[in-house]
Amino acid sequence: MKNQSAPTGPNLFSAFLELRALLEATAAASFQPVLRRIARGDGHPVVVVPAFMTGDGGTALLRRYLKASGFVSYGWQQGRNTGIRQAFLDGLIEHVRDISSQHNGATVSLVGWSLGGVYARALANAEPDLVRQVITLGSPFNVPTMDGISGGVAKLYEFLNPGGLDDPMLDAADTWRETPPVPSTAIYSTSDGVADWHYCVDDEPFGETENVRVPGSHMGLTH
Repeated sequence: MKNQSAPTGPNLFSAFLELRALLEATAAASFQPVLRRIARGDGHPVVVVPAFMTGDGGTALLRRYLKASGFVSYGWQQGRNTGIRQAFLDGLIEHVRDISSQHNGATVSLVGWSLGGVYARALANAEPDLVRQVITLGSPFNVPTMDGISGGVAKLYEFLNPGGLDDPMLDAADTWRETPPVPSTAIYSTSDGVADWHYCVDDEPFGETENVRVPGSHMGLTH
């Protein structure tokens, strides 16, 4: 799916609509009886990678749901996600490798929220034999510059990461931009108030790669 229009970045109105996340969290709680009727998981391990400036606490609700649905869910255990770091990626790879060993060599599914999806794709490209599938939630893995990110978030990222995306501090700088060689789903919202949705999809999905559009806010994608 080629982008039909030039991305302009989230506007002020879409950023304001991020307040919906509070209502979405309430709705998620009220839908628990319905969610419990959804098909059960098969018990395989799932690692959830958090968004920029969040840690495992920010994905706790999603991980609890995955556990209740029959999966074995894990956080990323790298602390707060403050940007793109080789040390974070290396630590995450070791974490996933350990989980795979604990589950008798089973492949691990990766769910990455926002910047967490960048790590999920990078890991899947670096160590595809460890990964069962990748699911990204509003992850701007195609963003060429910080212009595609909401102003406040972009400024904070650049403050903590002076090199921005031009100096991402990864050995293989473009590893997350490549479609992973495992089944991959990019979930996105056209009303995302943090990341321009054009950068959150694979341009030419094929085979076991898909883009799935959902309604909602960027901050509400985990619930």
